[in-house]
Amino acid sequence: MSTIEPRTLKGFRDFLPEQQITRQKLMGIIRASYEGFGFEPLDTPALEYADILTGKYGDEGDKLMYRFRDNGDRDVALRYDLTIPLARVVAQYENDLKKPWKRYQMSPVWRAENTQKGRFREFYQCDADIVGTASPLADAEILALSAQTLTRLGVPAGDFVIRVNSREIISAFYATLGFTLEQQVSAMRAVDKIDKIGAEGVIEELARFGFNPEDTMSIVNFAKNRITDFADISATISLIPEVAGALGSLVGIIRSALILAPGTSFVIDFSIARGLDYYTGIIFETNLVKAPQFGSVMSGGRYDNLVGTFSKKSVPAVGTSIGLDRLLAALEELGVMKAEKTVAKALIVNFDESLAPEYLKMASELRNAGINTVLYFETADLKKQLSYASDKGITFAIMYGANEAKEGTVVVKNLEKGTQEKVKIGEIIKAVSF
Repeated sequence: MSTIEPRTLKGFRDFLPEQQITRQKLMGIIRASYEGFGFEPLDTPALEYADILTGKYGDEGDKLMYRFRDNGDRDVALRYDLTIPLARVVAQYENDLKKPWKRYQMSPVWRAENTQKGRFREFYQCDADIVGTASPLADAEILALSAQTLTRLGVPAGDFVIRVNSREIISAFYATLGFTLEQQVSAMRAVDKIDKIGAEGVIEELARFGFNPEDTMSIVNFAKNRITDFADISATISLIPEVAGALGSLVGIIRSALILAPGTSFVIDFSIARGLDYYTGIIFETNLVKAPQFGSVMSGGRYDNLVGTFSKKSVPAVGTSIGLDRLLAALEELGVMKAEKTVAKALIVNFDESLAPEYLKMASELRNAGINTVLYFETADLKKQLSYASDKGITFAIMYGANEAKEGTVVVKNLEKGTQEKVKIGEIIKAVSF
């Protein structure tokens, strides 16, 4: 019988233990941060009816969707993000969910896009959303949650910048140019690429969309505006008086977020557009100062009309999303997150088959005490067993042979420090607990 070549699809990956341990550690910190703000877990199916997902990400998003007909001839698609499924859940279970509802979800999503460093076709998103309130305090809390999650991951407040804008600001300005809604959407999609293709690339993109040179320069010049001093926004208002109301609201949100997460670096950046069609209010992206090449590692915004596409009721919502793979790659490059080879802390060395009952008892006691423990199954040379423990990154080797059995002791070797001590059997847990 012929063998099948073991292989994975392009853009898809296996995560071996050393990678997955680190990923789970990262997700554990994110989960703790989200739950600290009172967000509750949700999970949704990987597969949705295609009409649930299509028409909400723009033409480019629809083209990148994994869409097919299943064995029942149903038109289905793999979820493109976690926000549309959330909107579907809110509409489907509107009588079961107490609002405002704070939910989080950490799950894979799929996009059939070109692969490159840090960009894959299957990747994890870690989302947190507040549904059922239009309060600007909810926007502020989402910004503060984003900031505090990064600091809990070990990134100092001064080492990341949250760039904030508002679709209301953008729309107010574009209205002064007489743009239709369709033109506004096209302009925002072009500006959304400014970090990737630069101002000249945006100008070319706008020309392809049919904008005249004068409007094109107005769009690009508007996108160059930055505000870092939230105490005085009069200069910007004097230049663009039409955005005064929306800009004032945005500054108020940022000031509230700074009370929740003091020291965070916020910048109002008019180039932030967010290409997805469903955003209606505040929008933001987060960049690491010392790793700018990774782009935005956390982004989000307000989307008050999305749930209404599945229901006759309008339900306001705002949220944040972490691209887990991109953030992890950045944290590893910065040395903030280091790979761990194993979840085990202790190895029980197997000297003698006749002592197996004692080894099993030790393993059980250590595990019951919350110490992750491995028992070497076969009797083998001590050097081989210690080498196994060292290669796996296990900290302690517990050695118990015939002599120790007579004495009622064990030898605990710290493989990281190269030290060892002999302790009484009843003191094993204390010896490895630090």
